[in-house]
Amino acid sequence: MLDLTRLSDQQRGIVLAPDGPLLVVAGPGCGKTTLIAARIAYLVSVKGSDPASILAMAFTRVAAIQLRERLENLLGHQARKVEVSTFHALGLKIIRQWQEELGFGSRPLTVCNQHEARQILRECALDAGVDLKRITLAELAQEVDRFRLDGCSSLDIALARALVSEYEGRLRRRSAVDFPSMLVLPLRLFSRQPESVQLYRDTFRYVFADELQDVSPSQYDLLRRIAEGHRNLAAVGDLAQTLYAYKGAGAHIFKRFRDDFPELRERTLDESFRSTGRIVAVANHIGEALSEAQVLRTANPDGPDPVVHQAADEHAEAVFVAGEILRLLNRGLIDCPADVAVLYRTNAQAGELVVAFREAGIPYRMAGDGELFGHQEIQQALAYLRLAVNPADAAALARIVNVPPRGLARLAQRVEMEPCGIDELPALAADFGEAAVGAAEGLVAFLRALHTAPQTLRPAAVLDLVLEEGGLADWLTQLADGEDRLKRLASLRDLLQEAADGLEAWLVDLALAPDMEPVSGGADAVLLSTIHRAKGREFPIVFVVGAEEGLLPHARAIEDATQSALEDELRVAYVAMTRARERLFLTCCRRRRRGDLAELRQPSRFLQTALNAPSIRAA
Repeated sequence: MLDLTRLSDQQRGIVLAPDGPLLVVAGPGCGKTTLIAARIAYLVSVKGSDPASILAMAFTRVAAIQLRERLENLLGHQARKVEVSTFHALGLKIIRQWQEELGFGSRPLTVCNQHEARQILRECALDAGVDLKRITLAELAQEVDRFRLDGCSSLDIALARALVSEYEGRLRRRSAVDFPSMLVLPLRLFSRQPESVQLYRDTFRYVFADELQDVSPSQYDLLRRIAEGHRNLAAVGDLAQTLYAYKGAGAHIFKRFRDDFPELRERTLDESFRSTGRIVAVANHIGEALSEAQVLRTANPDGPDPVVHQAADEHAEAVFVAGEILRLLNRGLIDCPADVAVLYRTNAQAGELVVAFREAGIPYRMAGDGELFGHQEIQQALAYLRLAVNPADAAALARIVNVPPRGLARLAQRVEMEPCGIDELPALAADFGEAAVGAAEGLVAFLRALHTAPQTLRPAAVLDLVLEEGGLADWLTQLADGEDRLKRLASLRDLLQEAADGLEAWLVDLALAPDMEPVSGGADAVLLSTIHRAKGREFPIVFVVGAEEGLLPHARAIEDATQSALEDELRVAYVAMTRARERLFLTCCRRRRRGDLAELRQPSRFLQTALNAPSIRAA
């Protein structure tokens, strides 16, 4: 029997609301995940809805995992039937279900990582005569993605159309999709083949969407098209926590929801179950400058005062953070390092923190900086794992033709330029002599055997096969930095030990969330993260470092000098401060290095606002 007694009156009223479109405006820490899970459990256990008829869209993979865990606690085994997904994961699933109609044929699909996608775009750009000295590849990719998603671009329209046509054609010939494809292709499919979207409308009678304030126009279109038949779309969001306005998210998505579903009911959640009274007071003080921010209330204890600390420079700032963490641990005020998150505006701020943590012996992990997956040997091992799942993965094959070295360097160059399957390697190698043919045949035999391994071996054991029988480990031991490389591969193996759903599912998760690495320090470690990547998460102890003009707000917003740009930065500060449950620390520096120069810095205007809160103190 579903127990709703632990919910607040606000939450309970929303859980019991009748069918139809629903918008819930929920402040930070007000129990959005609890609410969505309870509403789904109510539909299944009380109203008798089929759990397989419910689609719950989370903004991040972490949020999807958390929601599924809540549902399992409420529904048991029935929770597995609920479709809990991120937007891109759902898009990839749709593409795979309709891949022949989308022009991919029947071969297994490959998900290109950003590096591979950029290389393909670079080839298209050079063939089209684009001067990559006048526009960087990253800028070109951004414009091409904009054109694919919403038809807009600062490029010449004819050029943009030609680039997109050629780029997507090359992806199709490789049976590959990139990240934007996971939104672009399902929307095209729905427009061109109405029976496809009708299938999902018939399948999902109820659709839920978390973090509506950060949903892009394309993501909203995906939601709307699936839900507009039965109109049971329930969305939860808070405009004060918008972090992705530069991607088209924000207030206009709320307006579109209201316009598209004029019969929708609106509800609010303003009671914070997360933070102490003093942290809520600081959040309210910061939020006063945001017209959309709710005034939060809480029944939680007041807790300790939030702390502001101004350090001499970034080194002293990092030493202060490390020292405070050790003090909290030694006094038993936190249970373990994993209770702590250190948040910053830019990844460049992590360097001094890493040095200070290593010197203090504090274990740490970094979110989304590529510390593990950015290394060459990790990418090479992953290419082998991708080939174990899909031997037709041309991009993965190109990466490992001559890794470890097997006398196929010239063949590797050809395969890089002319993607092919593994069975074509010996014939292509014939141009380079008998020895090359023999090496190619040996590689093909190994890859064929590797393809059968996931059927009988656990994912970590497949990696062992690559390292040992594939010769990768022996080769790495001969390199000057081989020991470090093998340690990183051991970290990859640790990750694979957790791949409960098999190697293919793990590789898909990695493609959809390339920042999922746990790095140095393991699970019981302080999290170092940008504020954006900490979105949707909470921690007992939070340090927000670099609360200075030029960082928070960022220099780009200051140069822009528009109210909207500065409000976007204020929302970043608001989100950062509201991640804390028990203790909040805000730090800044008098000087900070920029290149070879040490610049004088001023405390953030947002820090000045926070200092006016009655419950904050200086350290």
